[in-house]
Amino acid sequence: RPKRMSKRIIFTAADANYFTQAAVLVKSLAITQLESTHLIVFGNGWTASQIKSLLTFQSELVTVEVRAVEVGELSGINSPGFPLATAYNVIAPKFLLRDYSRAIYVDADIVILDDLKEAWDQKLVTPLSAVIDSHVGFIGFPSMWRPWQEENLNPLAPYLNTGFMVMDLDAWRHDELTEKCLYFLNKYSLPCVDQDALNFALNGEFDHLHPRFNLMPFHLMTKLRTAVVLEPPGEIAQAISSPAMIHFHRSFLGKPWIRGCSHPAMKLWEDLATQVNPKWKRGNDIVGFIKSVVAKRAGMTVLDPMSDSLRNLKIG
Repeated sequence: RPKRMSKRIIFTAADANYFTQAAVLVKSLAITQLESTHLIVFGNGWTASQIKSLLTFQSELVTVEVRAVEVGELSGINSPGFPLATAYNVIAPKFLLRDYSRAIYVDADIVILDDLKEAWDQKLVTPLSAVIDSHVGFIGFPSMWRPWQEENLNPLAPYLNTGFMVMDLDAWRHDELTEKCLYFLNKYSLPCVDQDALNFALNGEFDHLHPRFNLMPFHLMTKLRTAVVLEPPGEIAQAISSPAMIHFHRSFLGKPWIRGCSHPAMKLWEDLATQVNPKWKRGNDIVGFIKSVVAKRAGMTVLDPMSDSLRNLKIG
């Protein structure tokens, strides 16, 4: 029977092309964690030199390993409609983390700003805890994107963001959440892939984390954040003023490693990226840039004035 480890177990997914993002994550963990923590990076294509470089950012309390994912480890999974790598977060509890009873999943495009004790120690009633998505908010929003009607799901059920999740792995396996997610992934072409599948499997039944544990771009955009309907008053303001982490997922603000980014915390990521990989270079996303320009001109990207506090944010 799996036993809870003395270390905090955190896992993420990142292939070799995501080295700088993974290194930034490791660096931020090494700076902020106050208890023994082990990060597992699931991903393929890593070179020996990349792994050696990543390990140099470990600390006395934070250790790291890169685990390649062999197809044989995922026996029985047929994935005609999606690449398995996009769903490691929902596949890992059953197939890759059998020896653990509790873990935290974190996207590789996150910077950790605070110790994770509060999240790790949270007593869970359901198999996992997460932050309500800042933009989608509800399973049925917008209704034309997700087949909630076909599955007879509650359109007003809260919709979580999978970027940061505290998992009771025993309860996850007992409830067969991996199997349920794979069912939806194979049945539908879902716009948010694993995130939609997990929300369908849960139908709103998950423990809630304070939004400071997953500060998303849409939390900052006053005209596009739907989470204000579901979050207790003042919690989004607390998250912006004192984030435990910042999530740089795709949005109209762009990503710090892509040209044209306007996220107020981009300098935080850039400074860390330069420390871990002085040769990193920005990429291009022409379609994303055009969408951002159109959204800005339409007045959709007006930022909460509190987000100015993120512009000179530092850790350590």
